Amino acid sequence: MILHHFDASPFSEKVRIALGIKGVSWQSVKVPRILPKPDLMPLTGGYRRTPVAQIGRDIYADTRLILAELEARHTTPALYPPAQAASIAALEQLGDQVLFLAAIPLLLSEPGQVALERALGAVGLAAFRADRAALFEQGRIGAPTADFSAAHWHPSMAALEAQLQDRAYLLGDAPTAADCAIYHPVWYVRGNPGVAEAVTRYPRVAAWANRMQALGHATAEEISSGDALAQAAAANGFEPLTATIDPDSGLTMNQSVHVAATDYGGDSVAGRLVHLSQGRVVIERDAPDLGVLRNHFPRAGFSVTPGDGADAPASVY
Repeated sequence: MILHHFDASPFSEKVRIALGIKGVSWQSVKVPRILPKPDLMPLTGGYRRTPVAQIGRDIYADTRLILAELEARHTTPALYPPAQAASIAALEQLGDQVLFLAAIPLLLSEPGQVALERALGAVGLAAFRADRAALFEQGRIGAPTADFSAAHWHPSMAALEAQLQDRAYLLGDAPTAADCAIYHPVWYVRGNPGVAEAVTRYPRVAAWANRMQALGHATAEEISSGDALAQAAAANGFEPLTATIDPDSGLTMNQSVHVAATDYGGDSVAGRLVHLSQGRVVIERDAPDLGVLRNHFPRAGFSVTPGDGADAPASVY
């Protein structure tokens, strides 16, 4: 697996720590923190959120799908033990959709901005803020507010502090995808000296975060974006995929469609529909100089709408 990411990306940290739990070697491509991302867009077709995973000419968007793909390929230790499925789903939603959003106003508060400006510079911070504002202009949710953060961050931290009183990880003695999902916003806030106290005031949460950090990121080989593009161009065919279209979707095989995230960062990706199930959407699209790629998205949180046919490549496989 190639992971396209940048060091300070919290959702990238979610995947990196999952790779550490699995002990899986991977290849690392560093992408810019903000647009433009000229070597990533040919792979994603316009999807801009970080991280993105790549296996040959198959491209995977969204950490939920990346972790599911990792679990399917490396079954132990399990990120998704079946007996904990509902608890993991609830904690994933809390981490990815509540705590991450609650972390943003903390980081952009006055003490948080001081540390960010020290790291990025005044011009870099302004560019970062403008880029993230644009990210929330599309989709069903706007940029989170300080009120949202106040309503969710500390009540959630207090609940996690209570849950961790008799266990090493959120659901027991071993980390799962639930820990990965809660850890990344905690890691994001704790890494900013101006607001780290929003984590460190909870000693059990801080100790759990130390245990998560100690799991590491397994073994990563740094490669260039050009190397990743070359791997996509040279790959022989695609990863195995069942050709199926959910009959309730009203869509058909090879139909031209547009896929977009519905929460934020809703840049549309166009292609031919080749798979639509309860868990996944897959399209084929023609990428200049790379040939036909398959772009994979989770079903939840993404819309699939009919296209006009102009952007759908003719199948070459």
